[in-house]
Amino acid sequence: MTRPISRIHLNLLGVFEAIYSRGGVTAAARHLHLTQSAISHSLAKLRVAFDDELFVRFGNAMVPTALARAIIGPVRDALGMVEQALVAAARFDPATTQRSFRIGLRQANEARFFADLVSRALAQAPGATLVSVNFRRSEIAAALAHGELDMAIDVPSAAIDGLLAEPLRTDTMVVAARRGHPAIDGAIDLATYLACDHVHASPRSTGLGLEDQALATKGLSRTVRVRCQNIWSAWQTVARSDMILTLLDAHARALRPVADHQVLPLPFRIAAWPLQLLWHESAARDPGNAWLRALVQETFAGSTP
Repeated sequence: MTRPISRIHLNLLGVFEAIYSRGGVTAAARHLHLTQSAISHSLAKLRVAFDDELFVRFGNAMVPTALARAIIGPVRDALGMVEQALVAAARFDPATTQRSFRIGLRQANEARFFADLVSRALAQAPGATLVSVNFRRSEIAAALAHGELDMAIDVPSAAIDGLLAEPLRTDTMVVAARRGHPAIDGAIDLATYLACDHVHASPRSTGLGLEDQALATKGLSRTVRVRCQNIWSAWQTVARSDMILTLLDAHARALRPVADHQVLPLPFRIAAWPLQLLWHESAARDPGNAWLRALVQETFAGSTP
C-alpha cells in the first residue's frame, strides 16, 4: 500500500523522473548533480512509498515497472506545474542568476554561433551556465516539453509540430572543394559535381541529405564515398582529398579559418534552408528563457550571413 502523498517529498519525485528519463542511477545523479548514493537512498524511499520496485535491472540498464510507466506522466505534469509556479513567482535577474540553460544544438550550429552566444550571455549573466546538447530530431519535442532542454535550434520538420518557433535565418547550400582540385577551379557544373566523389556530414550513419533528395527528383544521384559525424571532420577530409562537400554557406564561412577551400554555388536548385529557434509553450512565460531567446536572436542578427 502506498503512503499518503503528503509523505512523499517533491524532491523524491524529481529523482524518480530523472531515473526514468536518464535510464539509471548514475545518469540521474550526473543530471541532478548529486552523488549516486544520494540517488540510491531516494530510490529506496520511493520504493517503500509506492510499495513497488519502480525500476528493475535489465542488463546494464534500469527499466521501469508497470507502475512506474503508469505514474510518470502525472509526475512530470506535477513537476512542470510546480516549476512554472516558481518561475512565475521569481524575478529573473541576469546579473545574479546561477541558473543553468540547456540548448539543443546540432554540432555544425554549435561551431557556427555558440561561442558568440556564450560571450554575450556571460557578459550579462556571469553566474549562469550554458550547456550545448546534441539531440535526435525525433525526440526534440519531448525534450523541450519535459524541460530536458530549455530551447533548441533546428530546421522545420514534422518532429517540431506543436512547438513555438521564431525564424533565425534562411541559408543556402554551397559546394566546398580544396584549392588545387584537379577538376574544379573557381566554378563547378552539374556534370563535374556528379563525377566527383563526395564526403557527407551527418550524425546518422545512413540516410539521404537534402542534396540527394533534390538530385533524385531529377533522376540523378551522386557517389558518397565517406560519411562523417560532423561538418568539421568533413571539411578536413576535403582538405586532404579530391572529394567535395555540400554544406550550408554559413557553415562554410565559419570553417574557412580551418582550411581555405573553394566555396562555390551549388549547380542545381535546393530549397532555402530555414533555421528556427524552438521552445515549448510551458517555457513561454519563463523570464529567464525569454532573456536567452532574445540573446539568441541578437546573436544571429549580429553575425555574418
